[in-house]
Amino acid sequence: MEAKGEVEISAVSVVLGDCDLLAEIFLLLAFPTDLVRAAAVCRRWLRAASDPAFLRRFRDTNPPRLLGFYLTTFSTNSTNQFGVDFIPMLPQPPELAAVVRRGGFGLDFYGSRSTRVMDCLNGRAIVYLFRDGDFTYGEHNPLHPARGLLTFPRLPMMDDRKHYIFRDFLSKECGNGLSYFWFELDYSATTQISGLHSSMLYALSFFLVDDKIYMGITVHSILVLDLTSSTFSAIEYPDTVAFNGEIMLSRADGSGVCLVNVNELQLRVWLHRGCDGSMGDWLLVNTICLRDFCADLKISNSTTENDDEDDEDDAFIHAVGDNAEFVFLQVYGCVLYLDVRSSAVQKVYRPTQSNTRLSSTHPFVMPWPPILSCAAGMRSC
Repeated sequence: MEAKGEVEISAVSVVLGDCDLLAEIFLLLAFPTDLVRAAAVCRRWLRAASDPAFLRRFRDTNPPRLLGFYLTTFSTNSTNQFGVDFIPMLPQPPELAAVVRRGGFGLDFYGSRSTRVMDCLNGRAIVYLFRDGDFTYGEHNPLHPARGLLTFPRLPMMDDRKHYIFRDFLSKECGNGLSYFWFELDYSATTQISGLHSSMLYALSFFLVDDKIYMGITVHSILVLDLTSSTFSAIEYPDTVAFNGEIMLSRADGSGVCLVNVNELQLRVWLHRGCDGSMGDWLLVNTICLRDFCADLKISNSTTENDDEDDEDDAFIHAVGDNAEFVFLQVYGCVLYLDVRSSAVQKVYRPTQSNTRLSSTHPFVMPWPPILSCAAGMRSC
């Protein structure tokens, strides 16, 4: 007769040895860090945690967490003097608060007073700083600060004969790392892009995904540059968006595009699935009035001393998360964090000095997918 303890152990073994049941149990974990620890138990658990179908389900229920954001400011009392601070999102669960405490999010150790953050993606930050007597770009990994700065090769010199619309890095996820592209777009009075005269170029919102660059730079459409064919196409804005307020784009799952538009403290989120320039329609997925939130947070144009700015009554979009899950806005001199999914707004920054101006905001989100390959040498079970 089997002992009771042996029966219980046998039942547990059956459950924990079933990959389908394991996946259901793993879905109950709260953080990707818990998933990494579970994958390190044995190879069977690693296989269950690494399954692409499971990882898609886990991401749906546990999207990568926003740890904080890099805020670049400058002082009107100095020339080209920028300051960068990492501001954690609060409150954080103890698990993530420990990640922030252990990480090397600050940039002071680079010894440069001209450091700026240019972009953040998948756990890395592109920084621009003065180092060893010269300005340089590089990759900083806050979660692994001991790796130091990965310095990029010297960039092409500017051509004084050209008027650049933008010159910037674009990043693309590649396995567990990133690939970086230096992209330049210059203005020519005679240039035509996909039938759109370049005199209509006006804004800056762009990203790279699936070998395509999406550029929100014209008054009525998104330009799409296919890097594989070197061809342009266009996605028309929704009728109510063109010429109307602030616009910013973000990546969406399934090779889609999210468009966030804010005008007179009214924020709208649009989704476009057919991103080949000819198929698909815009879907309005959310509308949020910011005026009531500003009243609740006691934010108005009387709370800022930036009297020299003519557009205080407007809201400015600083950053939009993937799938437009969150938005960072500047309203009346304050930085607001809007969780679009819950329609909750939080004031995360307000200048303490009247001569401080906001330059840019770059959210730092935990990398995805979690790196599980470190568990490959675990025992079999």
